[in-house]
Amino acid sequence: MRLIPFSLEFYEDLVDMHHKFVMEVFGDKRRISPKYFFYKEVQKWIQEGHEIVLVVNDSEVAGYTMSYIDDYNGLTEPVYNGEIAYVKPEYRKTRAGYLLYNNVSQRAKDLNLNIMANGRVENMVDKMIEKHFSAEKTFITFERTK
Repeated sequence: MRLIPFSLEFYEDLVDMHHKFVMEVFGDKRRISPKYFFYKEVQKWIQEGHEIVLVVNDSEVAGYTMSYIDDYNGLTEPVYNGEIAYVKPEYRKTRAGYLLYNNVSQRAKDLNLNIMANGRVENMVDKMIEKHFSAEKTFITFERTK
């Protein structure tokens, strides 16, 4: 497995993975927009200069991260926000997730910024982040169910 920067030849792959990510995280808990929304959202990431990195296995895209520098509209010091990390189910429990998070962590170090990263508890990603990246939980969000 190796990391590559996003290029337009992978636009469809990225849109498909982002759609799967949102469906997996939110499922039927929220109204999901038509797939057109996902094309527009990925286009917005590109236009805003967000850093998108893909992990590939041979020639197949296995996952991605989307990150950017954020100061929350001037409310905080700048941080490097690892907003989304997604690995296709068949590539979980491989090195794909680690490679993606390691890249985001290294990028934050290179920029001399603290990192913000999210990880789903169900997938044990939060434990991987704590173990490998000297990170700590600063807050936990809760979503109310019916």
